Amino acid sequence: MARVVIFRKIKKPSLRTPCSRSGRFLFGLILVAAISVPGAVRSESAGFKNIRGNAWNDTYGKISFNCMDDGDTGHFPYTFTFRFFTAPCDPNTHGVNIDTNYNFSGEAWNSTLGLITFNATTSPPGGYAAFNSHCPHTCDLSNDCWACYNEDDEKIYGWARVLNTGAWIQLNSSFSPQSSINNYISASPGYFHGIASSSFGQIKFNCNDDSSCLTNDFLVWRWPIELRKLSAPNWSFSEACSNGARQAVFKWWINSGSQSAYQLIVSNDNNTSSPVYDSGKTAASAKQFICSESNGCSLSYDKHYYFWLRLWDESYTATPTDWRQFDTNNGDTLTDNSSGNSSSPNPNLTFTTYKHEFPMPYFSWNPADVIVGSSTYFTGASQYYTTTYPNYDPQACSSGNCTHLWTTTDTGALISSTTAATTTMAFTKATNTRVYLKTTDLDNYYCSTSTLLNVNFLLPNWKEIKATSTGQ
Repeated sequence: MARVVIFRKIKKPSLRTPCSRSGRFLFGLILVAAISVPGAVRSESAGFKNIRGNAWNDTYGKISFNCMDDGDTGHFPYTFTFRFFTAPCDPNTHGVNIDTNYNFSGEAWNSTLGLITFNATTSPPGGYAAFNSHCPHTCDLSNDCWACYNEDDEKIYGWARVLNTGAWIQLNSSFSPQSSINNYISASPGYFHGIASSSFGQIKFNCNDDSSCLTNDFLVWRWPIELRKLSAPNWSFSEACSNGARQAVFKWWINSGSQSAYQLIVSNDNNTSSPVYDSGKTAASAKQFICSESNGCSLSYDKHYYFWLRLWDESYTATPTDWRQFDTNNGDTLTDNSSGNSSSPNPNLTFTTYKHEFPMPYFSWNPADVIVGSSTYFTGASQYYTTTYPNYDPQACSSGNCTHLWTTTDTGALISSTTAATTTMAFTKATNTRVYLKTTDLDNYYCSTSTLLNVNFLLPNWKEIKATSTGQ
């Protein structure tokens, strides 16, 4: 059943002009054409849809995945010499969505084909078994699903269907490349790529795939900016080895969108009311923040901390995302010092700083000139810190509070003891050889140091010999 579409008032030509009759006639034609637009009579109710942009088909042109992007003429099957200034999504509300289970729903739109639905009403060609194993969650008639996105391989699987004609569109077509979406580790997460197939020809999702954007600009993408996951670790051991035990590096990833700013809050308590650090709205596209005294983010030793993050998209003045709290139960990651974190009040929501600074490995060697086959003495003089003096008054390592590990790039070297504080090495190669010492303290915090040695052969002793007579 057709629905009469009411347009906004258009200023009619003056009756005194010779084109007044033709103007009224043209308006009538437009109204009749609008009444008979195929598929325009049904669309799902207005609501948030997180897929934006237009795909392209050589036969029917642009296919709008969100009514916010179909343009003023997108509601009509014809192109006119003047524009109707109708607001986006008025009168035709449509859009495609990917939910938290990575299943598609909703409807796309083409001015000739009408609505193209992702809402399942019957089994697709070949049934669900042909693609459902690729879906992260169930996608079948039980949840009105015809298509899904697999984040692991970044591919789209399943079908869509033209409502008016019943023509099927295969998203995981045999054409190359298969339809896909860049995931959160890409340079432009959320961008669609590839080709879908149908009885009326290929459907392309990104003009950048064949360098056609200068003449035919189209793109489908996920929207708006969406946080993927957070990481709240301390520094790794190697990064914490230079007076960095109280520092932490916060990282985040996004599923879609382009970041223009962020705000990060760190707190001792599970609320944002009295943070130990608040970055405020910070203009940046970088997706990590290093918390240290040098930038005003001062943390204490052996303390648990909570953190929250929100982002602004490419429109710096737009509304930011909701606050996202770090939570390993929701896929966020915690690395290093996880044993210390297990004792905190909320181990899934917090990270814990190290107890003290890391040990300082140091060694010397004698003789200074290293000779192949000769024994060289290496003497360790490492130091370590304690919880009583976490960042000053380092103590000398002894056998009871530090362990050592000696290694070298000369795989044939003879090392008298790889774990003693003092050892000897006899090298087998005349080349540049690197010697390493790893020192570990009682809390299993460790650091390494190394030096590059120039190992030589022992030169022979020279003996001057008087020339003998030839007898001539």
